[in-house]
Amino acid sequence: MNAEDAGLALGTLKTCFVGKAKATAKAREERLRDALKTLAERGDIWGPVKHGSTQYYFAAGRGPSIETASALLVRLVLQSGTRLLSRPGLEKKVTGMHRRFFPDAVKHAIAGRAIVELTCGKSKYYLHCDVAAERFAFETTTMPVDPSPVPGPNPPHGPSLRFEDLLPVYRRLKAQQGGFSAVKIFDLMKALNVPKEALHTLLVQEAKAGRITIHPTTSVELPREVIDAGIRLDGFAEPFITVVVKDDR
Repeated sequence: MNAEDAGLALGTLKTCFVGKAKATAKAREERLRDALKTLAERGDIWGPVKHGSTQYYFAAGRGPSIETASALLVRLVLQSGTRLLSRPGLEKKVTGMHRRFFPDAVKHAIAGRAIVELTCGKSKYYLHCDVAAERFAFETTTMPVDPSPVPGPNPPHGPSLRFEDLLPVYRRLKAQQGGFSAVKIFDLMKALNVPKEALHTLLVQEAKAGRITIHPTTSVELPREVIDAGIRLDGFAEPFITVVVKDDR
């Protein structure tokens, strides 16, 4: 694709996709759908992302993501200076296709120590970490927590799970959920057909190596099995239930 971060609308792709000259419109649409599915599962493209009434596809590495939405809101918080931005106020400023990534983008920015979340009653406000440190002498760094899972049963003996085993399954699941980067650990565990402990070991290792990020729940309405499949780390109240492979868009 040459569409860069703007992506291509499904309607535009239908116009460009000719296929066999004598094929019916329905047959061409089916071939286009199959081609898009294959490219998405291979990791060459991702999507669709619904914006308004239109669906968009993006080349790998282009378009909106948790990381780009996080970078956007960090800039917005920095531009706000010492004026605190409320969560609803910040969300209004994160527009377009980045809006769908807002909850995870906030957690990504907080986990990366880029912004500080302040709570007043039931309201949440945000301040850039550099501003907090410079103007208010806030301590914005903490001692790193050793990301080791809470001890549990030993995984059964067998071949070690590798990142190369995880990646194609992650991409397929991401494609199935419309290109949304945060894939549930529960879904990975089912698709890979591996013990929870083996998958947790790999995910923690890859998080330490910086190839993935893991994220806590953003909803209390998730099924019990999704919560139970999450990674529980010392020092964190909520389990980490989703995975994002970095730079895989």
